[in-house]
Amino acid sequence: MKCLTLEMSLKPFKKTEDEYIRGVCKRAFSQWAPLAKDFSELCFMLWTADGSELLDYKGNADEAFEWSYYLGTASKKINLRNKEIDPDGLGLHTTPYLYTDEPPVMTYRILAKIVKTLKEVGDEIFPDKKILIGTTFDPGPEFAKSDFKYERHPEICLGGDMGKGSMVCAYSTLHADSVPYAGFPNGIPEGLPFGTFLGRQAQIFMTDIGFDYIWLSNGFGFGRETWSTLGAIFDCENFHTENFADVRTDVLDFWTLFRKECSYPVWTRGTNMTMGVDFSTDGVPLREIYKGGFDIMPPPNSPWAALDKDYGLELAGHMSRIADLPDERYLFRYYIHDPWWVNSPWYDRYNGQPHDIYLPMAISRINEKGEICPPTHLNLLSIDNSYGDLPDSCANEPIPHILRAIKESPDEAAPFVWVYPFDEYCDRTDADGIRDVFFGDWFIRDAINQGLALSSVVSTSNFNSHDKKIYQNSVLFTPVPEANGKFEDYILDYAASGKKVVFYGSTSRASEKFLEFFGITHGEPASGELELIKNGEALGVIDHDPLVCGGGICEISKNAYASLGGRAYAIRKGNTIWLRGSVSASYKQRQRRLIPHDPEKYFVAETLMLDAAAQLGFEMSFEKEKSTPSPVFIVHKHDGAFVFSSFHPSTTVKTKLRFPLGAPILDGYEARLENGYATYNFPKAEHRECRVFVEQAEGEVGCFECPPVSAQYRRRICISGLKNATVRVIGENYCKDNMDALLNSKRDFFFVGDEFDGNFVKDGNITYYEARNVTGTFTFSMPQKKKFLMK
Repeated sequence: MKCLTLEMSLKPFKKTEDEYIRGVCKRAFSQWAPLAKDFSELCFMLWTADGSELLDYKGNADEAFEWSYYLGTASKKINLRNKEIDPDGLGLHTTPYLYTDEPPVMTYRILAKIVKTLKEVGDEIFPDKKILIGTTFDPGPEFAKSDFKYERHPEICLGGDMGKGSMVCAYSTLHADSVPYAGFPNGIPEGLPFGTFLGRQAQIFMTDIGFDYIWLSNGFGFGRETWSTLGAIFDCENFHTENFADVRTDVLDFWTLFRKECSYPVWTRGTNMTMGVDFSTDGVPLREIYKGGFDIMPPPNSPWAALDKDYGLELAGHMSRIADLPDERYLFRYYIHDPWWVNSPWYDRYNGQPHDIYLPMAISRINEKGEICPPTHLNLLSIDNSYGDLPDSCANEPIPHILRAIKESPDEAAPFVWVYPFDEYCDRTDADGIRDVFFGDWFIRDAINQGLALSSVVSTSNFNSHDKKIYQNSVLFTPVPEANGKFEDYILDYAASGKKVVFYGSTSRASEKFLEFFGITHGEPASGELELIKNGEALGVIDHDPLVCGGGICEISKNAYASLGGRAYAIRKGNTIWLRGSVSASYKQRQRRLIPHDPEKYFVAETLMLDAAAQLGFEMSFEKEKSTPSPVFIVHKHDGAFVFSSFHPSTTVKTKLRFPLGAPILDGYEARLENGYATYNFPKAEHRECRVFVEQAEGEVGCFECPPVSAQYRRRICISGLKNATVRVIGENYCKDNMDALLNSKRDFFFVGDEFDGNFVKDGNITYYEARNVTGTFTFSMPQKKKFLMK
């Protein structure tokens, strides 16, 4: 990672005297020094207000401005009161409160002093680092009062994510006014594009105050309805593809007009959805934004998972947006404090658990060269809480987990890889094609929420351009390919060679080549409540809604191992599987996301993705009540090891694991082996290395670090409880084929042990040591990286 950004409101600056400001700056830098020391760039991103301080800027340094000194929604023009659940209107969504008795008056001169002091203190504490300060623009009503948005120019508020007329739309136009602004001293002319106004104001404001870049928040610049399933294309009943051309033009015009006026770097927050959902519902032309030469930092993972625990949407959204990029930069953002809504997620949403560090940080993209690319930037929202405090504990506690996640970041293709059709999706304009895009991303979101451990993503164009050997030990998951395209040729040849691929989605648009590969023909589509039959067994009813499921089920095949309503639903051919899939969710009015179906009533179709992975050797299943949420798992590779990261909404769930190498025995754990599966009851959050896999029918097997107590070996790992077992152990990369192993040796000496049968094995990209028919305690030792002389 190259750049660390500490996000902060102005609330800690409770006094505006020079020494007080300097003291706050010193405290902020010092708190995060253990993390910041390894980054070459250190940024502060200031949540001054909602961006209206920029819109209203007239060039007068001594003019006071509205800033975010509230708790809750600052603008009373946007009233989100629900009388049923807040009869007295005391909630923060209805009534704003002052964060302190006497908030200081802020002027542009004081803001410039804060920016200048942050840079000076940063240079003093970190003289070897580049110090940058960013400003923010938010389209909504939350953070500060805004006369500009809701009094003078409500015409620009076309979005309704926080109520009708609540969110500024980037491609709106302004009515005339006579107020003098820094960039428009004679006022705003009628019909001025908002992009022109914002860009010119930003350029002058940032130059005068001393800012180095601007952050466009909450989806601004990426569509009209950035938090919602609805948008300019999808109205919940139909996909209005006739709107695509106008929306694309409008969005790109905003970026073009903005860039004509503002030359500063732009960082973006993006939406809470996936690239495909944004495109199919709101017409967001992400590829054209990325490739338009606008010099933007692409959006990070959404922070909403902290609020709603929809980690599937966070992770799928993150992967979809980084599958292709403007350049190699992208960032991971972590939610520690909320400076507005009186919650500190590290404590009261995550309960001090680090899963939302380890899960997104296990994600990586694969570029056109086949290189594994973890994030380059880290943002922390925010280092101050809603009262302007900077508590040490909320730095000291998450920092070790962040450092560990960076240290153990992915360095090769994960066991499960999402091959994402970034370009193909962006070229869709017909209703059926758009419906498939909508289905595909929601289906993957739900599959991740059911435990599918996707963690690497590669675009189809990047997949086409590099050596496929990096995927020898992986399962690829990808939508049915675009008919007669270059990717289809590559992926079908790859599948025909015996490699592991899971295709998902409707084949209504598939090529004859694809249909012949699986032996599929088409009939009348089926939809509604349909019975699922798998290998002759009735598993339950799936409610297949063609609106959200990419149409009805039209596939017919004698090769199917699963059927739905008499139609083919899943087919296996060698190591390749096609799964039609259904989104087990529906849209409900005034809900931002699709709402999952009742699992007590309907079979959860997305669990069949786990079944497909199991057929290809990666078995992950959960014993739980139907209504109990499934764990979210991410498995990535680092230094040869499999690294398991997980979030368990319920710790009552029993997890069963078996991989191609055997049952995974996680470092520091004991596993109960049942019929060859390792079974665990995991805590709420976990992050563990796994280098040990065991084939053994029953028993309790443990894996633990053992003190090396040796000048010859730097690390030892012991496996206990073995009974006539086959054990496979993966060393660190530097010694993957140079480890020593002993059976039932004397601890602290490890010189002699029982005889056993063992040797090194190379399987694709994995080299491991295999010991056969061993009983007792097995120890393997990794050599020192340097030799020590005997005295």
